[in-house]
Amino acid sequence: MKKKVRLSAPHLIYFLLFYILNLLLFFAFRGYFFLIMTLLLTALAPLSFYMAWRLADYLKFDIIIEKEIARKGEATEVVFSVTNRSYLCALRGTWLLNIGNSFYQTSDVQKLMLSIPPRGRKQYRMTLTMTDLGRIAFVCEKFFIAELLGIFTIHASCSTGKGLFILPPQNSLAQETFPDICGGAAELSESSKKGNDYSEVSDLRTYQPGDRPRDIHWKLSARQLELMVKERISLSGSEYVLLLDLPAAKKQTEQLLHEGYYKIKGLLDRHMAMRLLIWNNHSFIFESYSCTCLEDLESAFCEIFNTDLLSHNCDLPKQYMKNCYPQLESYLCVTPKNDAVQLEICING
Repeated sequence: MKKKVRLSAPHLIYFLLFYILNLLLFFAFRGYFFLIMTLLLTALAPLSFYMAWRLADYLKFDIIIEKEIARKGEATEVVFSVTNRSYLCALRGTWLLNIGNSFYQTSDVQKLMLSIPPRGRKQYRMTLTMTDLGRIAFVCEKFFIAELLGIFTIHASCSTGKGLFILPPQNSLAQETFPDICGGAAELSESSKKGNDYSEVSDLRTYQPGDRPRDIHWKLSARQLELMVKERISLSGSEYVLLLDLPAAKKQTEQLLHEGYYKIKGLLDRHMAMRLLIWNNHSFIFESYSCTCLEDLESAFCEIFNTDLLSHNCDLPKQYMKNCYPQLESYLCVTPKNDAVQLEICING
């Protein structure tokens, strides 16, 4: 733990004035009371500094959130707990909390002030109402301890953080009108052309009798000195591809994610397995999530919220779809249009 000491000039001046005044009174009246006060003040200054310095090593700060997923608009309780494992104490401890939405890259620093009792635990309960989707991060990296006289402040580092995913409420919206896709217009289709295989690599494993030669990973096999095979998940005829076209503006993105969640949920309620795609600027590929039920959809949204909006914003997602999935005939797309969110069928050609 890194610790630094900061000096408070006003508190030091007040202490010195009181100390000098008490010393002058002792010389003037020769009273034992002023002598004892002078001795106590002389010992109190280094003792209180030592107590604060040692106390920083015995403190443990925790952020407690009962659940990892909360709903937009609902109240969520967050508990900040400080545990003191020593018999030392402090009148005031200050923790700097960085609370922000990591998906939208917004943050705010809050100060949490608590007294620190000897050999005990102090808790502060905060009830928050989440107004934006994303991942709310609670991070504490610094705290301050003021010693009893207030002359010195011990600045120490800590590393505590918790995250909370914010998803749309579970209540359903009004009945959605979906495109007529049950006939297979947006269903994954596998081209009959030689060499085309609409599937995704999910893992690598050793070769087994019956594996197709086209699935052998020749470069990796040469390094491993044994045949390695690409294990694929075939999507043809079983899933519908759905593209999330995230805009750059936060307000539009919030609207698209909120309404898009219910549109995809409506498709899942119709027993339509979905393959959710979203562009990733860092890897320059589409992230892929298989959604067959509501739990899969919420897991996919949590994975998306683990990154940030800039990682997924793209000006030419449909052009990239043609380049990355040339064998795909059509797909669904959740996209903003005319201040609304629309679920449409896109022809990939």
